[in-house]
Amino acid sequence: MKAKYFYNKEPIKFIEEFELPKNGSLKCRSNYLNGLKNISFESNKNLFKISFKDILTSKNNKTILGKIIKDVSFNTEDETLKIQQIYLDSFNTGIINSIISSSLKKDKLKYYKIVIPLKKKINFNFQLSKFIYASENWKWSTNGTIINFEDEEIYILQEKDETKSKGYLIIESNKKQSFEEFADKMFAIRVSLGYILGNFIGGKAYYFAYNNKNRKHFIGFVFLTLRETIKTLMHPVNSNPYSWTRVKSEANKIYKRKELRGLTINEFSKLCQTVFKNDDFLAMLLLIIESSDASLIFRPSGYSIALETLSDIVIGDRKEKLSPITSKTENKNFRKDLNKVLDKYSGKECFKDIETLRGRINQVTNKERLKLPFKILNIYLSEEDLKVIASRNDFLHGRVPDYRELGDDRSINDKDKDLYYASVRLYTLLNMVILKHVGYDNYVLNFSKINEMSTGYPVEEGYYLKV
Repeated sequence: MKAKYFYNKEPIKFIEEFELPKNGSLKCRSNYLNGLKNISFESNKNLFKISFKDILTSKNNKTILGKIIKDVSFNTEDETLKIQQIYLDSFNTGIINSIISSSLKKDKLKYYKIVIPLKKKINFNFQLSKFIYASENWKWSTNGTIINFEDEEIYILQEKDETKSKGYLIIESNKKQSFEEFADKMFAIRVSLGYILGNFIGGKAYYFAYNNKNRKHFIGFVFLTLRETIKTLMHPVNSNPYSWTRVKSEANKIYKRKELRGLTINEFSKLCQTVFKNDDFLAMLLLIIESSDASLIFRPSGYSIALETLSDIVIGDRKEKLSPITSKTENKNFRKDLNKVLDKYSGKECFKDIETLRGRINQVTNKERLKLPFKILNIYLSEEDLKVIASRNDFLHGRVPDYRELGDDRSINDKDKDLYYASVRLYTLLNMVILKHVGYDNYVLNFSKINEMSTGYPVEEGYYLKV
């Protein structure tokens, strides 16, 4: 089978040259910046910075610090760049987080690729199915994967510069689309990839636009500053048992069974599509990523909120069928009778909120609602799982559950262990529901077992749990 060929040398070389310092002039409607010359333009970490030769001042002696100047053109002998806005952070410098080449119209349908400079190589090997490709740099490489959307293929690749010293994450599509559509898909894919790898890639990104489907020579670009990378030790799947299993003999047993695998192309594609189409699902995955990087005091609370969101997503239109009273007729009769009783007591001063009681007739409790996704997806819940799920109110109200019943005088260290234990168990449960929801039917890492030495909770479970 012939490897698909990609042209990534040109955009990578452009990025390296574009980030070199240059001089030019500014043009805009603002009196502060319009017509200024000898402006220094240079890369500054994940942003660009412009420096003015003279200190900026306003005519009426008002401070310029903190002002945002919109719709600015930076002109050199060779090019014109459109800058969405410049934030004046001092009297002679400004910060830029969005640039577009003058040749690109965002509303026109083009083929796009996004190029994100990497600080470290990303390893897909044990989480995602490999995609074999070739480029100017590689005769063949498997360090990438592919996503099938409804009417397009999206390719996730990794490339190097000519010196092989800098790495780049590249995502590109074979579908002609608007910039906004492509950018929205890229965010959904970055969130999905970040969740699966435990590495949400951020920093800065260059979007390149092409007229031709082979994406060989770009006709324009957009630069955007991204939120910072979030790198954690938490990721849901890993087909290499030697990565997480502490006991080598146990890892040998798992390896010999040849059962472990990462997500297939179809499974990862469905995850990405679900994230793209459902804003609640996207926000929930992002909350999991952020919570995994948070301190112990916040982590289980974040996971608990994520589980609530996930429960609503999985339950969906099943709410009536899953209510305590499943018969519409009996529910109607019960409501009618119970409302008569509530009417009888509504005049009493000690009954403060009758309407809340009316609204909760035949409603599933929060505790039961959190368990329903597991029931719907046929995922077994142990007594320890149920115990941690039942702690939801404690986490949301800032309390630390006392799972071992050590009493109010337990040490800070004991409380930290309770928080850590709840975090890793909730995280494992979330992964089981999320991945089964998108069709995955293999094994997830059991972080309750993996971290039993750190949490102080011995777990009679395997290092992997079948979804």
